[in-house]
Amino acid sequence: MTDALEDHRGTVSIGGRPITNLRFADDIDGLAENECKLATLVEQLDKASSNLDMEVSAEKTKIMTNSKEPSKKEIKVNGQILETVTKYKYLGSIISEEGSKPEILSRIAQTTAALTKLKPIWNNKNIAISSKIRLLRSLVLSIFLYACELWTLTADT
Repeated sequence: MTDALEDHRGTVSIGGRPITNLRFADDIDGLAENECKLATLVEQLDKASSNLDMEVSAEKTKIMTNSKEPSKKEIKVNGQILETVTKYKYLGSIISEEGSKPEILSRIAQTTAALTKLKPIWNNKNIAISSKIRLLRSLVLSIFLYACELWTLTADT
């Protein structure tokens, strides 16, 4: 990443510090102010990876912009054009041009599924209500609230 980011300048600033990428294990989000700079960043990352006998997966790599205009530039890895998407899952959360709505709906569905799977416990009269509440807080609420700090709430969500 150091080699790939050598000449790249971040466009997002948090606390006055420019952010060029987000990384967790082998997941990387590259940030650029326009398609040309993003194409250069992807090219540099691909080159730096190949210098270390590593390969960027063109099938798993996606492009997402926050521009209202459709993508004009074809960005390639290993000769393959990268797919442009309107949403994707990153570290278990849905990132979307629609904002947080798809992520919140997904969390509601996952929470409902968890509640349904625990129905025998909820209906069991031999289990104390305090135990049921602890299960609800630890197993169910954690599913719903995962990454909620990142949600952008609007009037319709």
